[in-house]
Amino acid sequence: MSRKAEPLPTESELRLAVSEKWVNRLKRLPSLVKSGSERAKTAHLKSTYFDTPDKELASVGINLRIREMGRRKLQTLKIGSGWQAGITQRIEIEGWVSGEEPTLDLIHAPEIRDLLTRDGVWGRLQPVFVTDFRRTSRLVTYAGRFGDALISADLDIGEIRSGTRKTAISELELELKDGTPSALFELACAINDDVPVRIEYRGKATRAGELQVPKEPKPVKGRRPLLVRGSRINEAAVAILKACQTQIAANEFPILESMAPEGPHQMRVAVRRLRAALGMFRTFGDAELIDRIREEGKWLAGSLGQAREWDVYIADLHDPVEAALGADIPALKELRALAEVRQEAGYRDARAAVASSRFTSFQLQLGLLIETLTNSQGKDAFDHLARSEEFAASKLEKCYRKVRKMGRTALQGNTAAKHELRLEMKKMRYASEFFASLFEARKAKIFSKSAARLQDLLGYANDYAVCIEQLESLVAPESGANMPDLMKASGIVIGWHGEEMARADQEIEDAWNRFLDAGRFWPKRHRSAS
Repeated sequence: MSRKAEPLPTESELRLAVSEKWVNRLKRLPSLVKSGSERAKTAHLKSTYFDTPDKELASVGINLRIREMGRRKLQTLKIGSGWQAGITQRIEIEGWVSGEEPTLDLIHAPEIRDLLTRDGVWGRLQPVFVTDFRRTSRLVTYAGRFGDALISADLDIGEIRSGTRKTAISELELELKDGTPSALFELACAINDDVPVRIEYRGKATRAGELQVPKEPKPVKGRRPLLVRGSRINEAAVAILKACQTQIAANEFPILESMAPEGPHQMRVAVRRLRAALGMFRTFGDAELIDRIREEGKWLAGSLGQAREWDVYIADLHDPVEAALGADIPALKELRALAEVRQEAGYRDARAAVASSRFTSFQLQLGLLIETLTNSQGKDAFDHLARSEEFAASKLEKCYRKVRKMGRTALQGNTAAKHELRLEMKKMRYASEFFASLFEARKAKIFSKSAARLQDLLGYANDYAVCIEQLESLVAPESGANMPDLMKASGIVIGWHGEEMARADQEIEDAWNRFLDAGRFWPKRHRSAS
């Protein structure tokens, strides 16, 4: 009888970027010093990373390095450049070497050896970049609310070098040695309360790759989670929350480093999706933690709101009018300039929020929630509950009935009634996107498309209502000879879109009927799952 293969060793770590001005204070933090089992040790570590000229290892998530540790050299191969809930979880294979070149004999897993030797990959390896830093390490015993752990806290200060280019390293790695992964997040939260840090989703190898080929940060849309039929409710919750978290994290740098309008928009969408998901799964996680994350999500969405609203005004409401009438009405250009001032102020607010330690705390608490749902419950803790598709059908039916009931009167009502319907449509659409993979794909796609069309039209109606308030806020503070021209220009923008709204109302009616015709993509009859 053949023996079952031993699982490959893995590492779990949470990386935190820290500004160099806070390093000395970080070294003295009671949460690290007083809970340390021994004095901190400092070592100089220099690592050479290897890859093929066309980066074949990096393309499949493999990092291969030789690290100089005094007179000794340690070869390390890591697989899995991604992260889950902020924690990087990777296969790690290590062994001592005597030379400057990697040794294939240290890699015993057949499937990994095959990958490394296929098409002559191993023979084409060459040094691609170097990390050179001083590491100050201490073992920390941490007792958290959700579990205890032994954690290696490693502070790295130095640089990454690739050819003539280099970038600084200033980060704290919290590596789980024993215990509960949730303790990594709880310790990180405690650190962030005293020293502002940021979650560093990029490993040193990824940062080196960006150093070699700089990338412009681009806004990222969310992806629908792929749920498994018959899975536990907590497993569906984890997949959905991770999808929201991934979209939030992916739009962090586009907001901080560019003026791309989609950055604040996509992060705001992700936060709204997250808050909707937290509402659905509140009874399955720690209620106090979920409520805190929802409240912080509300703060973040509000901080991103002004940037998004002025983006919409300029691109969707003002620019079409100026393109058509700008030559005849010069004041439209001045009106746009005033709007751009508000837009830039909105971007400053968005950047300040995303750059804050409060944003880091929000991300860490979300990671903590995901980790507790993943690992802190017993394997059979949710077996007494309905499976994911039954739970999904229950939630979707509840949303659908509420939307249908509201729609009967809202479409004949005023702007406020349509706004309320739009908000419920958003919740309905988020839920349908979350759970679409549990049901028939074709029906889910038809439903989603019809819901999106209706939501877009209701969104235009809301944008028009907001636009009236925006124009009043622009013109009211102005004075002088150009005041009448600005008032006239704002009236023209409102009038132009007023005519468009008359046509849009009819389109909303048609879109509503198409939405009803699309019908459910989930089974109507189900047992309660809430």
